Amino acid sequence: MTTSTNERYEMIKTLVKEEMIEDQATLVKLLNEKYQLKTNQVQVSRDLRRLGINKRKVGDKIVYDLPETDTILEILRLAIVEVAHNESMIVIKTIPALADFVGDYLDAQEEMGILGTLAGENTLLVTPTSVKDIKKIFKEVCKALHYKVSQT
Repeated sequence: MTTSTNERYEMIKTLVKEEMIEDQATLVKLLNEKYQLKTNQVQVSRDLRRLGINKRKVGDKIVYDLPETDTILEILRLAIVEVAHNESMIVIKTIPALADFVGDYLDAQEEMGILGTLAGENTLLVTPTSVKDIKKIFKEVCKALHYKVSQT
């Protein structure tokens, strides 16, 4: 069974809401038991970071907790200054120091048609898998980043 990144994220969020999970090894085990998802601690660690899941004290345990607000989307909304494209590439301007964060987020969106990203301090270059789809991918990137493009 192939699981997309977003499906895996939803599985993790569900488990964190329903279970008192104290460590990544337990989360890996539960993903396998409940969803037959084979993963590892490294991937789970990245997923927890990208989802903004932290730990908090509940009684005498410290467990993973899903924040009330989606901090990743909040950071993305605040980070983006401008998104533009030409015939072959998408360029995203961010506030300083957030281009790599935005790049990591887009790299995780496997179904979007992105070949890869390259981040500097405040500029991110996004290469589509095919330049024929640049307008479609540009719209999908803007939607994923909650960036509204002016209709000119």
